[in-house]
Amino acid sequence: MSTQQQQLDFIERYLVYDIFKYFGSGAELEAHSVECSNGLDGFMSALYTVQLDMSIAGRKQTEVVLVKFMKGTEEFRESSNSYIQFGNETFAYAEILPAYEHLLRASRLSSDVVTNWVPRCYYAKFGQVDGLGSGRESVLALKHLKGDGYQLGPRLTLRRDQLEAMVGLIGPFHALGYATRILQPQVHARLRSGIAEMPFVSSSGRAIFDVLYRVAFDRFYEFYDRKKEQLLGEAKDEGFGAAIERLRSKYFANPTHLLEWIRTTSRDEDQPDSYFATILHGDYNRNNVLFHYGVDDKVDGIRAIDFQELRFSTTAIDLSFFLYMNTPSEGREEIYADLLGKYHQNMIEMLELVVRRNQGELSEERVEQLLKDYSFERFQAHFKRYAFYGVLVCMHFMPWLLGSERDCAELSRLFDTDMHGPAFHQLSLDIAGDVANEEIFKTMRHAYEQGYMEEI
Repeated sequence: MSTQQQQLDFIERYLVYDIFKYFGSGAELEAHSVECSNGLDGFMSALYTVQLDMSIAGRKQTEVVLVKFMKGTEEFRESSNSYIQFGNETFAYAEILPAYEHLLRASRLSSDVVTNWVPRCYYAKFGQVDGLGSGRESVLALKHLKGDGYQLGPRLTLRRDQLEAMVGLIGPFHALGYATRILQPQVHARLRSGIAEMPFVSSSGRAIFDVLYRVAFDRFYEFYDRKKEQLLGEAKDEGFGAAIERLRSKYFANPTHLLEWIRTTSRDEDQPDSYFATILHGDYNRNNVLFHYGVDDKVDGIRAIDFQELRFSTTAIDLSFFLYMNTPSEGREEIYADLLGKYHQNMIEMLELVVRRNQGELSEERVEQLLKDYSFERFQAHFKRYAFYGVLVCMHFMPWLLGSERDCAELSRLFDTDMHGPAFHQLSLDIAGDVANEEIFKTMRHAYEQGYMEEI
């Protein structure tokens, strides 16, 4: 693994020059500085801020760049899937997003759509990196957007304009994955094969997902057994209670098997709706997007970051995670349904625009069939089969977001140093207490009422 000193040396000797080259021969580098970030932002990453002070055509310009390296020991990198995650993230910036830009240009459309989804990327490399030790490393250099007014949203629940901005980004992102498969099958095959698989199950039973979802199920069923009478009420909702017990009997011993079933079954070509599988962000949540606000304090720009959980699977993974983590439990049914409709509208508009711009390659009958395949009714049916994924993520992740900053910092430290130890397990059970447990229960009730537990 690279040390902090090696990373700093790499930035000074190589990366500053590579970033500077982006600005062309007319630019002059007058000064630069590098700062380390030791905050919670770098959960699995070593982060640095690089500032370049330049003169371009006689005008002063300052560019601030966020540089991300893998951190942790070899054992940590293996057990936390860091090699897979960082490899996939660099692949997203180096191959997937440029391929989508090319498709738009080939369709005589502006590639600014993709450019406006993510920060500008100056450098993305994974594997053997010259000047950075002898092992597998990852280096990603992106424009730092906070100086442009972009910022994270609230810690948990988002406003309607923030939620709509999120579906407005992820819908077209999914659509370009579909369009690439339809119009450029060889490119799509190359992109799909370049994504390293990240199964939820492991042979050791001690990988990151084993740890996180063991805690999640232990925590939920301790709360449920302790509060069952109160939670189900006097009416004793037998159907809901039976669904919770069915989930326990089938998956309590191995929670990751349910996640793996969703990941793999949804893309199995034997399934009639497998065409809804595409390239995903994988970790689409408010902490992985940055918002920009206009004069009326409404969102007028959004950028996605952190593609480390990139996968090829059902779009329900991105959507159910985002919707359950970021919508308020009160009034969720109406908001959730409205956002699903807006997501589909954004997705189908982009898909139809691209395929109709390539009408010479597709017959009118083929275009109409595609639009029927991706209709809202068929999307809803597909989403219903796999949307329980979002509840599962909430089971382990919501307590972290509802916990105190002090507890989160301690969890982060324990995760880095001893994720298999009793202290990490106990704090994961305790953080945010029944406040978090009750929110998780509400997500499960909503999922049951929407029919998302029927496939379990």
